[in-house]
Amino acid sequence: MLSCAVALVLLMDASGSINDAEWALQSDGTAEALTDPAVLSVMHRQGAVAVTAIAFAEDTRVLVPWRIPAAEPDATAFAAALRAAPRMLWGGTHIGPALEDAAAALDAAPCAAEQEVVDIASDGGSDVAPAEAARATLELRGVRVNALGVGTLPGDDPARWLRAHAVTSGGFALSADGWAGFARAMRRKLAMELASATP
Repeated sequence: MLSCAVALVLLMDASGSINDAEWALQSDGTAEALTDPAVLSVMHRQGAVAVTAIAFAEDTRVLVPWRIPAAEPDATAFAAALRAAPRMLWGGTHIGPALEDAAAALDAAPCAAEQEVVDIASDGGSDVAPAEAARATLELRGVRVNALGVGTLPGDDPARWLRAHAVTSGGFALSADGWAGFARAMRRKLAMELASATP
């Protein structure tokens, strides 16, 4: 099997708290981040990076299957496929099962990765016990879970919840001030997580 530096699962929140306009901002923002020159520069310095995008709510759905963007046109093609992928999910925010499905996706990665990373974006919390159980399983496997919390919750915020219940000990959580600021935060997050991955 081909070896690669990083296998990256992008988990994108498609739950009912996110309207169609916000979903478009999330999809476009993720696509923009993947084609940002700074992110591409970090990606190419690392070597081969495999990426897949998965939507989650009460269930999960693959938006873009595994690809290894070796050059800017490949990243642009991935971004175009992500923008074109229909959402087709609504309902509750089930982060634990989403992390479990991310682990299954990593099992099907097209390369043997030196570092496996799950990148989860969400605007809300979830049931704590399933999220922490899934996190523990991923941590034992050596998977790094990073998160991007969007907006605020009454008395709390999504980034804080994700940091407490989903992010692994080697990961980090950033915050975006609403979906309008998602693209900027996602660019920063992708550059950080790829730069910190094992070369």
